[in-house]
Amino acid sequence: MDTDDALWGALDRVSETPTLLVACAFDGALAPDEGDPAEARAEQVSSEALNVLVALADTTVAVVSDRPGDEVAELMFLSGAKGGLRVVAPEGVAALRDEVGATALVAVGVAVPASGRDVVVGVGEELAPGAPYEVEDVDDVADLLEELAGLRRRI
Repeated sequence: MDTDDALWGALDRVSETPTLLVACAFDGALAPDEGDPAEARAEQVSSEALNVLVALADTTVAVVSDRPGDEVAELMFLSGAKGGLRVVAPEGVAALRDEVGATALVAVGVAVPASGRDVVVGVGEELAPGAPYEVEDVDDVADLLEELAGLRRRI
């Protein structure tokens, strides 16, 4: 991924928020949106970064998908942190944010209204309407999640 200084700066700022919600779309952000959807698997690097984020205090991770939660879990490469992962439909992100009391949100491939310190990142052209930041593909999402996990781990 080409370094996007504005995106990296936004991730640095949001990583310090007291209670963070990270919401990533499964199809098109964590897993390539091509071929047979039943065979889609999350990129291993993204799953590993999500494992780190799930294990951190005051950090909630949600995979956003219209698929059933158990199906999403089977398509992810998750360790024992699997129990801390939430699966929500796209319309459930706002309610989850309220439930966990998130002071900021990082949304990747998910169309949500941004407020305050939120970081909304589109993935590819068709998934990025209105997103202030954009990455090209699932490999870039993996880089973004690794960076966020590293930054959040330091607080």
